[in-house]
Amino acid sequence: MEVLTPASPSDLPPLGELVADEPSWRYPSATTAGAGAAHLCVWLTTGPEPGHLAVVTETGPGTSVTRSAGRIRAVLARRYGPSVVLLEHYLAPEFGEGMETLDLVRVGADSSPHWTRVWPTPEENPRHAGLELWMAAYGHQIISRPASEFDRYEDD
Repeated sequence: MEVLTPASPSDLPPLGELVADEPSWRYPSATTAGAGAAHLCVWLTTGPEPGHLAVVTETGPGTSVTRSAGRIRAVLARRYGPSVVLLEHYLAPEFGEGMETLDLVRVGADSSPHWTRVWPTPEENPRHAGLELWMAAYGHQIISRPASEFDRYEDD
C-alpha cells in the first residue's frame, strides 16, 4: 500500500454549517463505466476566506472515487466555487487488507489529482499534531466517530 505524505494542517479550513448531505450522489466516471455512487457531504468553511469543504465517500459500484477524483473536483468547483477543498474518505474494506483513511485531493495544472493524507498519520511526522487537532475538532462530523478517537491513533 502506498504511503502518502501527510497534508499540511493549514490546508484544512475550520468547518461551519453542513449545506449538503447526499448519500446517493452520482459522480462522473473517468472511464467508460458510466457514473459512480458516493456519499457527498459539503460544509461551509469559517476561515478568513469563506468557502466550502466537500467529503466524498465511495459507497457503490462503478468507477472508484480515486479514479474519478479530477472529474469530481471539477464538478464540485462548478457547483461550490473554485476554492472548494476536496477530501476523499476511504472506508476500510469489510474483508481483506486496508484501513479507513481521509485524504486531501488537489488537482494540478495538468488536471491530474494528487493526494496527501489527512488521517491517520504517523506520530513521528512533524505535521501529525496539527492534523490530529483538526481531526479532533472536525473529524467526528466527517467520518462519524467520537472526537476522542482522533488523538489515540498509533501507526502500525
